[in-house]
Amino acid sequence: MVFACLISLSCQKEIELEQPAYQKKIVVDGYIETGQPAHIFLTMSSPFLTQYDSASIRASFLNYAKITLTSSLGEEEVLTLFRENRFFPPFVYKSVDIKGQEGIFYRIKVEVMGQTLSAETMIPPAVEIVGSRFIEVNDSTGFWEVAIDASKHGELFLFTRMKSHLAQEDFHPSFNPVYKVKNSQQGLVWLRLLSSSKFKSYFNNTESMVYENYEGYVFDRRDTIELIVGTINATSYQVLNSLFVDMFNQENPFAFNGNRIETNIEGGIGRWTGIGIKNVTLLAN
Repeated sequence: MVFACLISLSCQKEIELEQPAYQKKIVVDGYIETGQPAHIFLTMSSPFLTQYDSASIRASFLNYAKITLTSSLGEEEVLTLFRENRFFPPFVYKSVDIKGQEGIFYRIKVEVMGQTLSAETMIPPAVEIVGSRFIEVNDSTGFWEVAIDASKHGELFLFTRMKSHLAQEDFHPSFNPVYKVKNSQQGLVWLRLLSSSKFKSYFNNTESMVYENYEGYVFDRRDTIELIVGTINATSYQVLNSLFVDMFNQENPFAFNGNRIETNIEGGIGRWTGIGIKNVTLLAN
């Protein structure tokens, strides 16, 4: 029935959609993690039916803003714009003196194009990975799982990033990278790590697309994975979860996402996330 409908649709006259007037918004993609400077990418949003090319994408970058970072410790710093060609967009605002600390609140004020945006986040206590295991799918692939001791923490919100040695990539979110650990969960809680090649599009110099044709988000058993399991607060979880649910549904033509993407940016859209990290976990067979 679906196939017949698609055939009949293909025979109909091409329709040109008229897009209603669209008001662009300033988009903040920012985070600060334990022991690291703040990172903020600043762009303008685009309407859904925009025709993208290199010129239009580069025109969306905002590299002339004043971004002020303050902390609950009384620190204050105007962020510095850096160019980093390994990222896309290649412009990132960073703090130089202020580094993230556990339990501290961080607020940003963005002043650009006559507008002022603001947001606040905090860095929760980090968790420790206490175990790992490789679940075989076949002789050459499988899934990695890591464990935390939930009895030591209570309710947790987690955000995982990874990089593959085999694919020669930088750190990026794993597929479906946010997790909620409930107060009712006790003992070891195992988190399944899913491979994702989608996020490599954020990097200009990806040398290898090893996992591009792998099925089911698995890992090659020969690969070595570096993993960062970060803690985030409840607000950041809601924002990031809505973003990745929307991204997941974009890959499924039969999915409908009735939920809007959340934001914690006042005066704009996007996210400002505090991430508690302890160390990098190495996963290898």
